[in-house]
Amino acid sequence: MTDFFLRQYAHLRCRRGGLPEAVCRYVNGMSSQQGSSAPLERVRFVVFDTETTGFDVQKDRVISIGAVALEGSAITVADSFEVLVRQQAVGEKESVSVHGLLKKDIASGVSERDGVTSFLDYIGNSILVAQHASFDVGMLNRLLWEMFRIRLFNGVVDTASLAKRLEKGPYHNLAHKAGEYRLDHLCERYGIRLHDRHTSAGDAYLTAQLFQRLLAKGRKAGITTVGSLLMQ
Repeated sequence: MTDFFLRQYAHLRCRRGGLPEAVCRYVNGMSSQQGSSAPLERVRFVVFDTETTGFDVQKDRVISIGAVALEGSAITVADSFEVLVRQQAVGEKESVSVHGLLKKDIASGVSERDGVTSFLDYIGNSILVAQHASFDVGMLNRLLWEMFRIRLFNGVVDTASLAKRLEKGPYHNLAHKAGEYRLDHLCERYGIRLHDRHTSAGDAYLTAQLFQRLLAKGRKAGITTVGSLLMQ
């Protein structure tokens, strides 16, 4: 089902009382998204990251979500979001070594349902930004589908793909060196000091700083509107 028909069906379910209030606020708010001609200076971006029990979108679970907003190209630290999500396990050794969260850390977290609906309330109709966004969006979409039979309807920017596009031009989809577009390497390349790495809030803030620099580079290349930014 396409996003358009899925949104229409979600609207109908909201009118019939079939979806929670927070989900309906989100679905209804998507009708006022910024059009493709909107200048980027007027857009609210939400840069986010998830920490998970593993790296399999089909079976692993979200244990934390962190996000920070940009108004145009300015990071608004006061407009931020962080939530721990309660799970029975924190993941295999490989994932725990990355996110560092222990079972006791997330024992006091909120339910998946509360975590996801509070995130929907936070993002509204903003454009979402993430590093290697397909993974984070995929994790959240799976939860939203399991719970409510909806997906994220926001426009999405992947900072790794945007960096490739700006650095390599029309050949950005060609092969590149292994690891060249990992967050660590991009931060080093764009002069961003690594801090609080591998927490959802910390990685979201690092990615927001990277996105700031990419927006500045993009303006010089003529990327000044929502449509030109989201163009693949």
